[in-house]
Amino acid sequence: MYLLGGALRKDYSHISNSVSELLSPGAPNKRMLVPIQVVYAALHIIFGFGVLWFINGWESIYSIGQIGAWLIIALGLTTFGTVIFPQDDPGQPETRAGRLHKILVFGGLVPFSILSTLFIGLWARKAGFSPGFDIYSFITVGATVVMGIAGGLSVETRFAGLVERIAAIVTQQWLFILGLILLLHYQ
Repeated sequence: MYLLGGALRKDYSHISNSVSELLSPGAPNKRMLVPIQVVYAALHIIFGFGVLWFINGWESIYSIGQIGAWLIIALGLTTFGTVIFPQDDPGQPETRAGRLHKILVFGGLVPFSILSTLFIGLWARKAGFSPGFDIYSFITVGATVVMGIAGGLSVETRFAGLVERIAAIVTQQWLFILGLILLLHYQ
């Protein structure tokens, strides 16, 4: 969605524009991009339930992993919420939906990303799951915190889009590695 949406808009910059601008009320290709974002949110939720199912099946009594899985599900639900409550068009007065969008991003997506990674990392350590994944998770938490702070500081700068994308990559690569490790353990 990021690449397609940005490629279809000549006035859009991946360096300076936020991803949310692709789905804002006046975005030219919103009708095409919203279904992609909805499918992404749904797949995120399904993945979270898969993580929860795996953790519940692992011989472990540590509920912190379950909390981490529920936070992955919450990430998907929050992503869906950002579609329902889109970011305001740049330069336009703030709306209720725009305020809710900010709350979902900074009160949901950022902390849920950090906490899901932390809790599943702690679970991996306590449960003896995939040696080294705990350390990898803790490094990812640190990188996510740094990128979250950088993202907050760069909101009104010409590099806001770049920082947002790097922050998203940090989270997405961890989810990909988690999925890959779970798949290898399942087989």
